[in-house]
Amino acid sequence: MVNPASYMQRPVSYWIGQLTQEDPLVRRLACHALAEMGLSAQEAVSALRERLEDPISFVRVWAAAALGAVDPTNPDSVPALIQCMHDERNFVRSLAAWHLGRLGDELASIKDALPELKQLLADEDQSVRREAGLALKRLQSHGGSPPELGHLYNAPVRSPDAPRHQ
Repeated sequence: MVNPASYMQRPVSYWIGQLTQEDPLVRRLACHALAEMGLSAQEAVSALRERLEDPISFVRVWAAAALGAVDPTNPDSVPALIQCMHDERNFVRSLAAWHLGRLGDELASIKDALPELKQLLADEDQSVRREAGLALKRLQSHGGSPPELGHLYNAPVRSPDAPRHQ
């Protein structure tokens, strides 16, 4: 007999239920758990797509990343992560870039995120710039990325001392 997919000894169905809890940290943990189960959590796709509309931006980032891990061909992951790269919060932009680099060639239409990642190389926040650069480097090292990725990664990174644009 095959054991069902689980994370922290909880099945997929448990984590799907946690996606609707009031506490955003619980919803974020549920997204993480489902992402860790990956392809074996296919039954969570619909619930994860609903979380792409979560009122809390960091939950949306984790939901998009989980959707990419659970269903890499799903067309909703990359656009949701791209949208999060425009969030007003530095850590949300940084987290979206991190997830794009981590999931990279697993995601359908990852090439659509490349121009956005390049733009983040000039972000006012150092951690955002760093994560965008690392994401581009990681995508390049996997070899499955479009050829223009090398050019995008070599784009100049704005100095932290440079004046910020308004």
